[in-house]
Amino acid sequence: MSTNVLLVDDSPTVRNILKIYLMNLKISIVEAEDAARALQLLRLVPVSLVIADINMPNMDGITFVKEVRASAQAQVKSVPVILLTAEKGEDLRQRGTEAGANAFIKKPVSHDELTKTVCQFLNRV
Repeated sequence: MSTNVLLVDDSPTVRNILKIYLMNLKISIVEAEDAARALQLLRLVPVSLVIADINMPNMDGITFVKEVRASAQAQVKSVPVILLTAEKGEDLRQRGTEAGANAFIKKPVSHDELTKTVCQFLNRV
């Protein structure tokens, strides 16, 4: 079974950069342009990890995490979520943690930090 990672960002450019950074990990990438589409995909596709931007239109990343954690599907509810943010400040990180986010990566995302964090959640060295 392949490992699916869901990328959620309203910017196609950011999603493409993340895909390039992750291409050597031999994982399958599933993409969503917003949180609503991501929630639909989570119900349809088995996903091992979600990487989502905090700042998205309509539903932000923190609200998205709350929706994931409130899911009736155990597989969806328990999926690890990494949030991406360009904003500084502990308040946002605290709100994300309280919502159920598993980790945070600061934008601009570095290749090393992204691959290291993803590998930790996928139990790879």
